[in-house]
Amino acid sequence: MGDDELIAGVLFGDDARGLLAEERIPLREAHETLSADPELRERLTTGRATFLRDPAFEGVITSRLPEHRLVDLRLAAAFAVVFGYHLLLVRAWPQLPWGFAAFAVAAYLAVLAIACRIGYRWIAPLRGLFRRVGALPVEDLWRVYAVEQIVWPALVRYVEEKRTPPDSTEFTYRAVDGLYRESPSATPVITGAGERLRTAVARSETGAIALAGHRGVGKTTAIRFVAGGVLGDPDRPPLAVVASAPARYDARDFVLYLHALLCKEVITRTHGAGQPQRWATFARLAAPVRRRERAAHVVRSLLAHLVAIAVPVLLGAWAWGRPPLEFVTDPPPLFRDLTGWRIAVLVLAGLVALTVVTDLGAFAWRAVRGLRPVRPADPRLRELRAVAGQQLRRIRFLQTYTTGWSGKLTLPMKSEAGWTRSTQSAEQQLSYPEVVDEFRAFAEHAAEVLRATGVTERVVIAIDELDKIAEPEKAQELINDIKGVFDVPGCLFLVSVSDDAIVSFERRGIPARDAFDSAFSEMVRLDNFTPDDTRNWISRRVLGLPEQFVCLCHCLSGGLPRDLRRTVVELLDVPAGQPLSAVVEVLVRRELDRKAHAFTGAARGIEPSPERSGLIADLVAIPTVRGPGELRALAAKIDAGDGLAALRTQAAAYLLFSATILEVFTDDLTRDRLYRVPGGEPQLLALARQQMAFDPRVSMDLTASFRAARGLAVE
Repeated sequence: MGDDELIAGVLFGDDARGLLAEERIPLREAHETLSADPELRERLTTGRATFLRDPAFEGVITSRLPEHRLVDLRLAAAFAVVFGYHLLLVRAWPQLPWGFAAFAVAAYLAVLAIACRIGYRWIAPLRGLFRRVGALPVEDLWRVYAVEQIVWPALVRYVEEKRTPPDSTEFTYRAVDGLYRESPSATPVITGAGERLRTAVARSETGAIALAGHRGVGKTTAIRFVAGGVLGDPDRPPLAVVASAPARYDARDFVLYLHALLCKEVITRTHGAGQPQRWATFARLAAPVRRRERAAHVVRSLLAHLVAIAVPVLLGAWAWGRPPLEFVTDPPPLFRDLTGWRIAVLVLAGLVALTVVTDLGAFAWRAVRGLRPVRPADPRLRELRAVAGQQLRRIRFLQTYTTGWSGKLTLPMKSEAGWTRSTQSAEQQLSYPEVVDEFRAFAEHAAEVLRATGVTERVVIAIDELDKIAEPEKAQELINDIKGVFDVPGCLFLVSVSDDAIVSFERRGIPARDAFDSAFSEMVRLDNFTPDDTRNWISRRVLGLPEQFVCLCHCLSGGLPRDLRRTVVELLDVPAGQPLSAVVEVLVRRELDRKAHAFTGAARGIEPSPERSGLIADLVAIPTVRGPGELRALAAKIDAGDGLAALRTQAAAYLLFSATILEVFTDDLTRDRLYRVPGGEPQLLALARQQMAFDPRVSMDLTASFRAARGLAVE
């Protein structure tokens, strides 16, 4: 086999096709590139003469060995069935009539054939290995070695190179995948903070972990990764409950809400997931069609079985010389005076009867399973599901039970005596400590049963969107109220908290910080994307986007994941094929228009004054400013104005940042000029964008440092 055939054999295989399709790389392009690769050709030429001495050759052989299994239940069962049937046939053979004997022999041969087929499937991989290695076909061994050790690694390197963003200032890309809607099967981007969270989750079986970070940094995504097993074992994800933090209702109601969610999830995992609402609606709409199809299937099956029964009846009537009706109502002795035709008819009748009985049994089994739910095999799971259902009903309803009786007795002297009794028993509202105790007891029991039965190793309860509570004191109060449930054995709590809330807690002094520290066993801070994180995230969604545009998106978004997605979506709205400067102009102008409206709206909300009017006049003129020089001049003018210092600094910081973006991302920008400027790394510009939300003056200082390192004008 020649080198070209080796390369083509790898590329046209299912694994290579799947890899290339995932990366949106045309098969023809990959084939032409690898075929023309001189390094690959050289390795194939030298490898043919030396591969038998390569230590990796042993791995080529051992990788083909099947997994060692001490006992194969299928092979043992097949042997037991054949052996048992053989003993039964030998024991009953002298008493069997000829017809039954023929049928028994046919069935024995069928069982033997099935057992041989099962055995052949089990030993086929081992036989293939012995055939290949025992005969020592050097050419075949070379082909296997070349594919696994030379051609496939070359293909992987080629795909990695294609995944690396090219160095170009022309706006091009190959394909877009998973940008507008996050696919559950998409490979996630695990950042350094994600690895820290993975480690924290792996070593914590009980307690609470706080997820800190700005809004939009990916706390909800991190919770979803933990719940789905991405930051753990994907094959055995935890039993996860995700609840949004309350905006108004109190801690008692929230713990009851967590309790109800946990009960529902336990019922789902121990009984099978129910249909989503949209599928339930579709099922109701499709019910008439489904009923007609089932009725037609039943009619067809019934007719087929009637025909199958009629054939041996007619043949039997002919073989025994009786009318069909008489043959059925008054059958003759079937096992007397047997001839060859009569034996064949009996064998056919037995096969038809076996088929009909099997089909009817399968139909009855499906009908019974359709009428009742599938019960878990383990009785502990059935008990847990029953307890969860009872707990859920107790949370939802207040049970009331009333009994009473009344009697009347008339005495002779016209006097009357009456006695009535009425008792009412109502389950009273549980106090908050009782609610916490009920939740802790059920959560601990559920975690223990689920772990003992092998359903999952842990229970994860996540509280998301705590940062939507506007007042930090309210968020602190909620955490302090519900932290009594955080130390349930076998349950891990994840609570997403904004950086603003954490800063507020820490500023309130030692007691507040101690209360916060006592609630959480560990805190993981999720940061903005680094340039490498951004490159990895974009390369999985916009394939083939040049490095200059990747860096542009990182700087404009500041590395904030939520803003990064929005920036990339806006970038793709620009027609492909345009130069970098034109694309930057479009993106910056769009953002300047939005920021001008936002700044103007904020200024109009301030009490009227000459300073406010002057600032508004400058702000409304932002969309008309052209070129980075005019933007810098307007930024300096706004920053030097009197009054409204906070708003002026915000506007000036963004104008200076926008001017810098326009000056840096030009058509002559190369990868080296982008990254190899000491003190002028693009990450500094991304940090300036991040600081606009916290301290615009710091943002202006960072932008000024970046401009100075790049040799740009500094006002």
